[in-house]
Amino acid sequence: MPEQLVIRELSKRFGGVVALNAIDLLVEAGELVGLIGPNGSGKTTLLNIVSGYYDADGGTIDYDGKPVAGLSPHRLARIGIGRSFQITKVFRRLTVLENMLVSGLSDWSESRAAATERAMEVLADLNLTRLAHERAGNLSGGQAKLLEFARIMMLQPKIVLLDEPFGGVHPELKRFMYERIREWNANGVTIILISHDMGSIFGLCRRVVTLSYGDIICDGTPDETRANPAVLEAYLGDRHDAA
Repeated sequence: MPEQLVIRELSKRFGGVVALNAIDLLVEAGELVGLIGPNGSGKTTLLNIVSGYYDADGGTIDYDGKPVAGLSPHRLARIGIGRSFQITKVFRRLTVLENMLVSGLSDWSESRAAATERAMEVLADLNLTRLAHERAGNLSGGQAKLLEFARIMMLQPKIVLLDEPFGGVHPELKRFMYERIREWNANGVTIILISHDMGSIFGLCRRVVTLSYGDIICDGTPDETRANPAVLEAYLGDRHDAA
């Protein structure tokens, strides 16, 4: 498969702290990549730069063969890069459907009627139809996460960056989210998934990239990751020692 996202020598500092240390990462179209590492390893910083929320201090990012480093989040969203956040972000005073239309009408390429029809189809896929006219501020935490998923899919993205989507989610809802992620990926959407839930990473991802102190210390299959001494030391160390 062609390389869809090409990151070269990407660096980011916060004062004297090195968040990303000139890392290289290549992601092919259609991959489902897990991104793991201890707190402070640079995972969210990497997604923040790729999605335009942070500027890099050095390095390049190419998406579909074109440089995109420094583009704003809304421009990146329009060209196919969607993003979720650790802390769910919805427009609390708007209804669920209105939240969807914020995404659907962002580039005014379709009518409100067409966007509404498409929004209802996405909501149905996520079992949110009955909540279409409910204020987003009244949703449960899990429902709000599904709404964030739905808004991303309204953008018809080519790449989705998911940052801890399963945090605080009921196991039954988590399984439902797993299936939606698998479905999107099977339909050709490239996904980069951050999660501290190793079950989700090893169950969903065929490739796992491990960060530690801003460096990539392992890039391999789930089995290779589990067996890598550097990963066991940096990320799984406490549980490994206890075992």
